[in-house]
Amino acid sequence: MSRRNIPEEFKAEAVQLVVSRGYSFTQACEAMGVGDTALRRWVAQWRAEQAKPPRTTLEIEADARRIRELEARVADLERERDILKVYGLLRQGNGSLPEVIRSLKKAWPVSVMCEVTGVSRSSYYARARRPAARRSPAALLMAAREIHRETRGSYGSRRMSQALRQRGHAVGRHRARSLMSEAQLKVSRPRTHRYSKANGEALVAPNLLDRNFEPDRPNQVWAGDITYVSTRQGWSYLAIVMDLHSRCIVGWAFALQADTELVIRAMEQARARRRPPPGLMFHSDQGCQYTSAYFVGELKANDMVQSMSRKGNCWDNAVVERFFRSLKSEWLNPKGYLDHAEAERDIKAYIDDFYNCRRIHSATNGVPPVRHEASFF
Repeated sequence: MSRRNIPEEFKAEAVQLVVSRGYSFTQACEAMGVGDTALRRWVAQWRAEQAKPPRTTLEIEADARRIRELEARVADLERERDILKVYGLLRQGNGSLPEVIRSLKKAWPVSVMCEVTGVSRSSYYARARRPAARRSPAALLMAAREIHRETRGSYGSRRMSQALRQRGHAVGRHRARSLMSEAQLKVSRPRTHRYSKANGEALVAPNLLDRNFEPDRPNQVWAGDITYVSTRQGWSYLAIVMDLHSRCIVGWAFALQADTELVIRAMEQARARRRPPPGLMFHSDQGCQYTSAYFVGELKANDMVQSMSRKGNCWDNAVVERFFRSLKSEWLNPKGYLDHAEAERDIKAYIDDFYNCRRIHSATNGVPPVRHEASFF
């Protein structure tokens, strides 16, 4: 018999053989099948207990009162646990706070539920007196959740209403906001990074674009920039080329180094896809990749006109900056990617499928860039 599992009744019986019935320790050990050391310890503990003065009535009552207090506290904690568990399950089912508390009134008092959930009783009763809101049709809630999932939680009420209308639901912006609240859909938001400065001559071009972000036709003005993406392997870098007429990403490249070769690759992809006419303007910031002799020579060799933002003025290239913000807030995994290849696959899905072909753009009358350009090609 292990020491840990010996019941108290067994110990008491073994002790009584020694202290009351005159057994020696050896005889008692043989009779009970226990070790000598353990039996002597039990006897010593029994004798120490017997030597204590008898407890007073006040001590006994104090202990009993303490036990009652602890039992009451345990009961309160168990009740709080049960309330929070049921409350959480019901709220997951899109039940409003008054509805949930009202449905549990027979099980627990309202005052207790309000205290446990951190809601003042006055707030509960005020909300309970409001007329019940009309629940949205299940099909509409399902459509909103599907759009939210497909866009990775990036659509706010404005674009949610546009996406729902495209699916045949007559929903305005304010109705979409209420619908998102009812479906418990929250817009995701993202976090910063600094690029190292390069040495060498910087060939800075004038700001010819001058914030004229709405050219009349495709392949008239392109703009580009570089951003960073976090992976477990370290930082990776994305360079893009955007057609400002439709906001379409016509070229992009992804690499482990933010060097001139990266922006050259993005530009080569754009030229191969679009074959622009001579005189196309390309606008960028004054990053070292775009001011390098290699890149400037590449533009001249392809009859392109270079334009650059003023130093430190991100608003001169606001459309491209807005694209990067959309990419990071709408799509990129906020926890980063396992490696460079995983990040590249996800970015390809965003640019070539979602952003260019399916994403709603306010600058193009609520249609994706590819559809906006369809009338020109």
